[in-house]
Amino acid sequence: MTEVARVSTGIEGLDAMIGGGIPRGRVLLVVGGPGTGKTTLAVQYLVNGVLKYSENGIFVSLDVPQYKIFEEAKSRGWDLKKLCDEKRIVFIDGSPFTRLTYRTPGFKVLERSYTVQVHELCDNITNAAKSINCKRIAIDTLAALTQQFPDTIQRREVILSLFEAASSGGSTSIVTDETRESEGRTILMEEYVADGLIILRSSQVERKQIRTIEVEKMKASVIDEQIRPYVLDKTGFSVVSDKDVFSYAAAFLLKGKS
Repeated sequence: MTEVARVSTGIEGLDAMIGGGIPRGRVLLVVGGPGTGKTTLAVQYLVNGVLKYSENGIFVSLDVPQYKIFEEAKSRGWDLKKLCDEKRIVFIDGSPFTRLTYRTPGFKVLERSYTVQVHELCDNITNAAKSINCKRIAIDTLAALTQQFPDTIQRREVILSLFEAASSGGSTSIVTDETRESEGRTILMEEYVADGLIILRSSQVERKQIRTIEVEKMKASVIDEQIRPYVLDKTGFSVVSDKDVFSYAAAFLLKGKS
């Protein structure tokens, strides 16, 4: 089997779950509900790229303002503003592309122009990637964009365009997306299109929050099929790769009672 070039996330325990890192040039989709740490993981991936591997990156926010992303990163010890000032990370505010007036029948001209705007966003990503010799891209969060396209064909076109931009110049990307757990999880179109898929979950167990990570797929990789616990703390995101969920939860709950 031909050895696949990989990009290390630098996140404790995560690379081991996906065969040593993300295959270079691929798109990894990270799906989770509110508070599961999707944005933290995406930012940490970029910061690790710069500080640990000397790889420049781009952060595309489709929903949250820049100052909030910077504040959240600062609380974990990551100075995104400094890295942006040094042009090691480029911040692209994609929120104007995700704000659209309510649609009514007959707004076809608006819909076409909006699709053009998405292509402008993709051009911005591609141009920024060239300008800093970008190796890593993080896009947060895809739902802010795709919810604007109820038409299946149009939504697929938008997703494919964005994923193609995310692979600009061979960049390796993490794209976050939103989901909510119900009786059965809805499979999103972007999950089929992405090269890899990670699912983050957060559950309440006896007033304690237990978070779990599952690798559903990662092309060109042997994955860890075990659902693992992970931790979100002041240092960021880390996977507890040496424990299964049940033994971790039992130890975690006993510790809380002691």
